[in-house]
Amino acid sequence: MSSYNLKNPNTPVVSGTLLAVLCNVVESIGESTGITSYLCNDAGLFCLRSKEYTEAPMAMPIWAPSQDMVNAAIPDNTSTFSARDFLAAIQTQANQEAAQGVQPSTTEHKFLTCRDFYIAYKSGRKTPTEVAEQLVEHIKASDEITPALGAVWNWKKDAIIKQANASTTRYSEGRPLSIVDGVPIVIKDEIDVEGFETGVGTNFLNKGNPAKEDAQLVALLRAHGAIIVGKSTMHEIGLGITNFNPSTKTPRNPYQPEHSTGGSSGGSGAAVGSGLCPIAIGCDGGGSVRVPSSYCGIYGLKPTQGRISSRGEYPLAPTVAISGPMCATMEDLAIVYAIIAGQDEKDEYSCVQPPVALPAPFSAASSSQLQGLRIGIYRRWFDDVSHPEISQVCYKMLERLCNDHGAVLVEIEIPELFENGKAHNITIVGEMLSKVHKDRKKLNHQTRLELAMMASLRMPDYIRAQQQRARSIRFLETLFGHKASNEQHQAQYPCLGGKDGVVDVIVTPTIANLPTKVKAGAVSHGESNYVNSVKTMQYMMMANLTGIPGITAVAGYSKEQFVHANGDKYPTGFPIGIQFMSQWWDEKRLIQIASVCEQVLETRQKPKIWVGDYEL
Repeated sequence: MSSYNLKNPNTPVVSGTLLAVLCNVVESIGESTGITSYLCNDAGLFCLRSKEYTEAPMAMPIWAPSQDMVNAAIPDNTSTFSARDFLAAIQTQANQEAAQGVQPSTTEHKFLTCRDFYIAYKSGRKTPTEVAEQLVEHIKASDEITPALGAVWNWKKDAIIKQANASTTRYSEGRPLSIVDGVPIVIKDEIDVEGFETGVGTNFLNKGNPAKEDAQLVALLRAHGAIIVGKSTMHEIGLGITNFNPSTKTPRNPYQPEHSTGGSSGGSGAAVGSGLCPIAIGCDGGGSVRVPSSYCGIYGLKPTQGRISSRGEYPLAPTVAISGPMCATMEDLAIVYAIIAGQDEKDEYSCVQPPVALPAPFSAASSSQLQGLRIGIYRRWFDDVSHPEISQVCYKMLERLCNDHGAVLVEIEIPELFENGKAHNITIVGEMLSKVHKDRKKLNHQTRLELAMMASLRMPDYIRAQQQRARSIRFLETLFGHKASNEQHQAQYPCLGGKDGVVDVIVTPTIANLPTKVKAGAVSHGESNYVNSVKTMQYMMMANLTGIPGITAVAGYSKEQFVHANGDKYPTGFPIGIQFMSQWWDEKRLIQIASVCEQVLETRQKPKIWVGDYEL
């Protein structure tokens, strides 16, 4: 008997003036009239009340395994590089290519890379200042088209040029700081950048109070010479998956401008997916790196909880959220990860982690690159998509990984996915509510409505969510080979583990649906679409609740027109992502798998909004 128990809510879709009315009703008389209870029950937020738990609550999913558990894990026998050695190897290769006069490919809509910029600067063909001047014009152009791209929310030309001039001087003196010296990078608006207000997608937080110093990860990027462009647009306080934001800007999907970028790091996804810059930083509390990366046709990594320092990030949902790279190519994703990952003595949760490891610098895919890699697939979950082409495209990618590169599919089941998702919902929105409750009435109606629903829950609901977190972690420990000898646990959940059930990674489509359309009411007032949120986050929440890492890679593009059940028409050409999740701290394996996916991808389609034609 299958343990699959996901189901969709019946909550209505509301936007525009109707959303404003519903929000005001719920805030004023929702609890006394039972409206709020009805909405919460339909959303499944009461489901944990009927569960029996023996697990102690786990508030922060920082996984610190004992040595015997590490020894029981599946070994990784591929080449391993430290972060420092990986960066040095990439830079050495780029120096050799610059000396040989290698130039970027002339392919139309070429997604430029750190390597492309570095070689152009090192060879003297271009300077960072000349490229920065092009960047400024591209940002302006991206907001002058109709509809505007809306990727960058706050930027300063003088700051960009000042950083570029300093980089130009370093190259002219033969002392570039790293492979990212002079490369433009956009930062999500919930991460501190010195001199910029950290607005967190609102029009009032930190107004008139710019950050006095960089967040730790921004400081690391800047120390390696990156040009910090400014702040990308995001969903208000990150509480949404569409990036519809009446308070700032609503970014547009580069591939289908009439559709959502996904969120809440939608501006970062749009910036990279349109070619504006090769790298952006997002923050992932419920898929907010992986969703816009998938929808915008790029690569995105949600690291293990605690792998990236959170110092300097606005603490919206600290037990589920973590920053991560969003990049046009896997080499750049690995480069950025190597720079920003690691211990920070001023962030206690980052000090538990083992050393950062990466695979060997990328080369042409070999037939044995993934030999013996066990990919766990829960088919009922994998196939539960709103558009059949999503799973079909992902199956084709898996076929290549198995037939051409030696990976092996392992059938698995994961129990209590519904409860896991609701525990995540309660946790993330509850933590956001505790942070912004004094300013709730200043927020958009969609944000206020979701916070009002969460405010009706009680302390036992949050405690049970943390007990479910502990249980979900036990499930994953078994699947990843850490608890296979636990007979009691095995008897309780026979679908888990066993000799044939232990896996290296778990695979899903990145998202179970295609991006929703941008409608006028959603732009002006926001949109409450819980059904869409649940489907979009279907494969996201497990990694955030349990702390495991997840990565999305481009699997292909839709080739068939599609009409949604709500009547919305979808043309061809939507990017489709495939997600892999591994055990805690094993980002190396995810980077390796996603790099193979990139190498076997037949083509990168050109976005409809393209502002990436830099002269290098």
